Amino acid sequence: MNDDRVIGGYALRRLLGRGGMGEVHLATTPTGGLAAIKLIDPALARDPAFRRRFEREVAAARRVARFCTAPVLDAGLDGDVAYLVTEYVKGPDLARAVREQGPLSGGNLEALAVGIATALSAIHGAGVIHRDLKPANVLLSPLGPKVIDFGIAQLAGHDSLASQAMLGTPAFMSPEQVRGEPLTPAADVFAWGGVIVFAGTGRLPFGGGAPAEALYRITQDEVRLDGLDEGIQGVVRRALAKDPRVRPSAQELLADLVGGTRLAAATEVVERTWTGSVPMHPATEAAGDAAGRWGDAEPLGAGDGGAGGSPVLKAGALSGRARRRRWPWVVAGGAVVAGVVAGVMLPGVLAAPRWPYEAGFEAWDTGVSEGGSARQAGSGYELSVKPGWRLWKSAPVAEPQEGVVVSATARLRGGAGAYGVWCHGSARSGDRYEFGVDGTGKVSIVKRRTGTDGVTLYGPAAVPKTAAYRVVAECGSGGDAVGLRLWVNEQLVAQVSDGDSPYGPGEAGVHAASAPGQTVHVSFESFAARPVAGT
Repeated sequence: MNDDRVIGGYALRRLLGRGGMGEVHLATTPTGGLAAIKLIDPALARDPAFRRRFEREVAAARRVARFCTAPVLDAGLDGDVAYLVTEYVKGPDLARAVREQGPLSGGNLEALAVGIATALSAIHGAGVIHRDLKPANVLLSPLGPKVIDFGIAQLAGHDSLASQAMLGTPAFMSPEQVRGEPLTPAADVFAWGGVIVFAGTGRLPFGGGAPAEALYRITQDEVRLDGLDEGIQGVVRRALAKDPRVRPSAQELLADLVGGTRLAAATEVVERTWTGSVPMHPATEAAGDAAGRWGDAEPLGAGDGGAGGSPVLKAGALSGRARRRRWPWVVAGGAVVAGVVAGVMLPGVLAAPRWPYEAGFEAWDTGVSEGGSARQAGSGYELSVKPGWRLWKSAPVAEPQEGVVVSATARLRGGAGAYGVWCHGSARSGDRYEFGVDGTGKVSIVKRRTGTDGVTLYGPAAVPKTAAYRVVAECGSGGDAVGLRLWVNEQLVAQVSDGDSPYGPGEAGVHAASAPGQTVHVSFESFAARPVAGT
């Protein structure tokens, strides 16, 4: 059934499910894509104590790296409705897949185990405990398993220890959770073991029946592993130890499964095994030197910021349609092998990617130049720019010929300046369209070429100031004129058209420029690119 409500700027399309805290809907974002939006029961949302917990848990969930999870995109209050927006994952949950298709085995089961362990590593690394890991909270996307609802389960309860036992699903609770003891990440590791038993055998790890019976068996009985692939039984048995102190951590699970592979590399292992995909092919165009191809630094010109242009408004439509893939359970899965190369591209070579492209920033340029420095910081990417300079860094991916939508979540860490994303660029010529915001909340679209003053196509215009900005830019397919659109924090800010020798598809990336006399430090928490709608 269609829904005509709009909550927080998100147009609800249809109900996906109901739970103890409220409803989950498929929604259209202000940028035309798809998202899953959880609407919290108004009775809960009106409770001031709940609102405080909601803000705290959402802030924690936002820190979780995107590895094998459905990341939190937005959250807020709309009247009496609290809402939480996450990436929409197209695919069934694990419970449904096992029910309809039967248990997983071989490479698919191992890739599932690696994917969930990778997600737990990212979740625990952000200081979050899932508390309700179960098959229904593992979605099987075409790119591998995605863990959802991390850290949100405790919102439904109170802060007392006695309530913690009721914050999970009985069949996958840990013994300490059953007893109402303080929880640690080890509780999620226990649930991981139970989920893998279910995925590989089709049965609950400690049997069914009344919840009280299942809870008793969790604390007293040993798990049955008959029917589970022998190669994975040992690590699952250790994860299901009654004593949380002797269970492996999520990182140790990864070490046991894939030989200590890093998170981003483990994600690549999952994708390659899950989809049966082939390595990415390099672009045929020969590359320039590494520094020129992978980004650049340039001094700010005297006319930086540009003379005003005469933007022509041009409307367009966006949607989040992505290219289809085969479902993982109809693909012959290969075994997960320790030491698999993570698919990192060499400098000077652009890849022909599978869309959408999402950066873990593993293959991005890092180092120090005359204008500043670029470095990886956890799962993010940081640019530090010296006074009078601009840094712009290329993603190791070529834009699609049909036009591109690029997005990044960025946060000003210190100093003053402008930052954001760019597209339709060339690291060799310096051509690019920059979409930026500064620390005062001023946004602009500027057409640039190295060694010349920029031409301002839009702005500067004010948007509400926030600690972090999600900047989304669309660069059309080119021709006689290229359409450009800018969203900031899911609000459409500008639509313009450039018909003066417009730039065509090339490269995209992130940028930062210092304010006069200032050094600016900017962290990018995410970066993504996808073809323009209709492709």
